[in-house]
Amino acid sequence: MAYTFKKVLQNMEIGTSLFDQAGSENVKALMEKAHNKNVEVVFPVDFITADRFDKDAKTGYTTDEEGINSNLMGLDCGYKSIELFASVIKSAKTILWNGPAGVFEFDAFANGTIGLLDTVVASSNAGNTVIIGGGDTATVAVKYGKVDCLSHVSTGGGASLELLEGKELPGITILTEK
Repeated sequence: MAYTFKKVLQNMEIGTSLFDQAGSENVKALMEKAHNKNVEVVFPVDFITADRFDKDAKTGYTTDEEGINSNLMGLDCGYKSIELFASVIKSAKTILWNGPAGVFEFDAFANGTIGLLDTVVASSNAGNTVIIGGGDTATVAVKYGKVDCLSHVSTGGGASLELLEGKELPGITILTEK
């Protein structure tokens, strides 16, 4: 998701990284809405790259300024981004995490996700509320044995977010009417 924002907002070269063409049309409006509500949106500033989507891919490192070469893709955030995200998380009392930072299924691209997980676990241990939502993010908590270290883990990604937004969920509505 970050690559779409980076390309639209900063005209960053993203190589063959995932780019959401339809979603890109909403980026500026989303950022304006965040700005109007005094919400700081934090993006990665460095990246672990790969020459292909494979656990044995040749890896590299790049930054915002350098961009991602046209024959490479970003599959994780880098160490500066992990530190940046950790500093933001440490200042929060409630954390809602949806979606891994990288392709955690491949060890070479799991460090960003592991860094986020370690930071939210420390936050939870400090008494803050940490909610993980989404199948991939729940899988991260299970894979690294941290489910019991968090306030709540849900496999309901989009549905969880819609519920928090106050939207009506048809399945829940039917159950509550019975």
